[in-house]
Amino acid sequence: NDLAHGDGGYREYDIAPEYLSRIVSDVKLTRPMKIIIDCGNGVPGAFAPKLYRDMGCQVEELFCEVDGNFPNHHPDPSKPENLEDVIHALKAGDAEIGLAFDGDGDRLVMVDHLGRLVDGDQLMYVVARDRQAHGELKGPVVGTVMSNLGLEHALKAEGIAFLRAAVGDRYVLAMLRENGGVLGGETSGHLLCLDRTTTGDGLVSALQVLAAMKQ
Repeated sequence: NDLAHGDGGYREYDIAPEYLSRIVSDVKLTRPMKIIIDCGNGVPGAFAPKLYRDMGCQVEELFCEVDGNFPNHHPDPSKPENLEDVIHALKAGDAEIGLAFDGDGDRLVMVDHLGRLVDGDQLMYVVARDRQAHGELKGPVVGTVMSNLGLEHALKAEGIAFLRAAVGDRYVLAMLRENGGVLGGETSGHLLCLDRTTTGDGLVSALQVLAAMKQ
């Protein structure tokens, strides 16, 4: 096989400084916050603690050491049993928000200070209202056939168009692009903010929610 021979090259490039710098320069929080982040030993742990501290947050870390054996709990925040640690930490301390990420960092679930789960549909509504208030919401918001009917009614009550794609963030992404939209997502915690990133990034999506929290 000719492809198995010849000269090649290999080099390492650390994307973290540019990645973090771009996000910090693009998003502004209205006030400092005390938050808990549970990375479930997934890859978000390599970036999330520094990112949120750079944004001015006081951060309590849970399982931010990247470990593919996942020694503490499975990194799927859509399952309530994987949120027990962040809920306990919220009830035991004075943080106002908990953020739990999945293993590859494209999904998140938020937990409020009372330990109540805030799913992807609710997060999408919070961001949609904030974007609309700032004149930044373009096109329809896109959910899926699994999105809560209450989300659709709540958005329409605010004068925001809502479309449903097939289940899967790639279908949401395609429908957003077809219709000129910038915000979409799934109940499971995918939140696509195409005016901030070109695809799903749970760390960036969480910041959109934090930026919408005024009080």
